[in-house]
Formats: sequence, structure tokens, C-alpha cells
Amino acid sequence: MINRSRIKPWGFALATATFVFASQQAMALSVSANGGDESFGVEASQTIFPTLRAGVGYLNTDDSGHNAKAYSGSLMFTPWLPGIDLSVGGRYQYQDTYYGNGGGLGLGGSAFVDTPIPLTSIGGYGFYTPEGLTSGDVEKSYEYGAQARVNIISQTYVYGGYRYMRTDFDNDNGHTLDSGPVLGVSVGF
Repeated sequence: MINRSRIKPWGFALATATFVFASQQAMALSVSANGGDESFGVEASQTIFPTLRAGVGYLNTDDSGHNAKAYSGSLMFTPWLPGIDLSVGGRYQYQDTYYGNGGGLGLGGSAFVDTPIPLTSIGGYGFYTPEGLTSGDVEKSYEYGAQARVNIISQTYVYGGYRYMRTDFDNDNGHTLDSGPVLGVSVGF
């Protein structure tokens, strides 16, 4: 015989956990768009577990004098730390450029901290793709940037900063594919 008085608390706990997990997932999608003098990009990321985010991105730039496109997919660990927004992980990026085509797995992350100015944070990001983790014409590459973010409403912020992206190709010197100021907006759902 089933004891119904023992099932009710477990059912309530399971329903509560399901609701909390579902609300975490519903609020965890973010989409951003950015642009520079000769570049534009879009990114989307989704929380797949409480401390793990998956993302995709696209960047189109003419900064090197020739058009370059970069397609990326990332998996980032985002631990909860008081006072800092931190993520570390890997990003695969495929580059379609005038100088060559290829991709690689970059290792890196980002860190942002709040400032004394209300709703404002500053920080930076970076990814390095070493020679052993590349394919095609890409020998090695790196990208880094600095940003200031200002929250507009919950889960939505505008940002401005600087981006630098450089790639070394096989049998060729390195080329700066993008560098300069960037403005953007990120919307969370």
C-alpha cells in the first residue's frame, strides 16, 4: 500500500525544482548585436545548466582591406562569484578570409566587475587559438577586447569598447582582421 502522505512532499519538491529550473532556462537566453567602423557581428547564448552556457556567433569585417567572416561556437563555464561576472572555456571559430580559410579551438574567457557608477560594469575578454588546435590555413589566432557595460533594464545592456583580432595563416605573415572601437546591445530573455 502506498503512503500518500510521504508522496505529497516529494511531489511538491519535484514541482518546485522543475519550476525553478524552467524559469532559469527561460531567463537564460541572450542575443547581442555589435558594430564597429568596418565590422558588424551578432551573438546568441543559452544557459544549458546553471553554470554552463553554449553560444554561437558571426562577425563580418573589412578592417584588413579585404572581407573576412568568422563563425563561432562556444561552451563556457560560468561559476557564481560575488562581485565578478566570470566565464572560462573554449570557442571554436572558423574564418573565411582573403588570406585563407580554416578554424581552430580557442581557449579563453571574460571577466567583468561592477563600478561605483550605478548599473555600470567594466571588463574584458580574450581567446587564444594555438597552432596545435587549428585546421585549414589558420596557423594561430587571438582576439581580445575591453568593454564598459551599462544596464538599461533587467537582462538588457548597452556596451562600448575595443576589439582586436589577429590571425597567422600558413605560408603568410599575420594579419589584423579587425581592430577598433565597438558599440553594441545585448538583450536577455
